[in-house]
Amino acid sequence: MDVTNEKWAIFWCGILRPIIFEQIEPEGVNKYLKKIAQNEVVFPDGQKKKPSLSTLRRKLKKFRQGGFNSLFRKKRCDKGKSRSVSSEIIDKAVALKKEQPYRSDRTINRFLQEQDSIIIPRSTLYRHLKQE
Repeated sequence: MDVTNEKWAIFWCGILRPIIFEQIEPEGVNKYLKKIAQNEVVFPDGQKKKPSLSTLRRKLKKFRQGGFNSLFRKKRCDKGKSRSVSSEIIDKAVALKKEQPYRSDRTINRFLQEQDSIIIPRSTLYRHLKQE
């Protein structure tokens, strides 16, 4: 069990505690959630903000369906992979750079614009070129 995940789950249980332990009547749940959504709270990552009503409802639903462990944050399966640009386009850009190492991001994007009608954001392009 990850300590960070545990902190987040405890945080959500703390906010939803009166509902979880049935200290609030079922008719008053929505009213309680709206009240909580209007107040700023300190999240486990240190941010102070208001939880949205939809987030509170979603977390309550998750808890009711799966208990404490269902409140853990899920790891992304696509972490580190580009979600906006396909890997084929990234590979083309890397090949263009390897073909001529002094090509700028603008030149590479001009090639990609002509061939595939796509432009890779500069930061994305440099991140992938740096990995190669």
